[in-house]
Amino acid sequence: MDHLCSCVPEHFGPLLGFCDHQAQTLMGKLLRQYDVSPMQCRTLTYLHRQTEEVNQKMLEQFLMVKPSTVNGIVDRLEEKGLLRRTAGKSDGRCRILTLTEQGEAFYDRLTAVLWQVQDRMEEGFTAEELETLKSYLLRVAHNLCREEDETC
Repeated sequence: MDHLCSCVPEHFGPLLGFCDHQAQTLMGKLLRQYDVSPMQCRTLTYLHRQTEEVNQKMLEQFLMVKPSTVNGIVDRLEEKGLLRRTAGKSDGRCRILTLTEQGEAFYDRLTAVLWQVQDRMEEGFTAEELETLKSYLLRVAHNLCREEDETC
């Protein structure tokens, strides 16, 4: 622990933000070889795991970003041939997002990066400590996501 720089925050909230930033930085570094961003990776992962149709509004809610940001992410992934955007059957204005065959195959490569980052984060923890940490973080998330708060 003594190798951490003096820029590591002491307080809990900023420390969570710092950890997230470090994880995103590592993810970005590892994903650079595939020419995708961490947000594009989250999008591909989300689409890969869905069993029902996904529209852009659903992706916007999952990523917690503005519609214009989702448009940019989807545009880039479509340009790379990793996803397809089609008109909805019941509402032509609704855009349905699906992974292409190339996107499905590409997802397998991304999984290796996700595991690398996960392994790095879990380094030095016992299984019991990881379970405890997870329960604490879920409690923090619950505390921050109250019913009256629309962001959750």
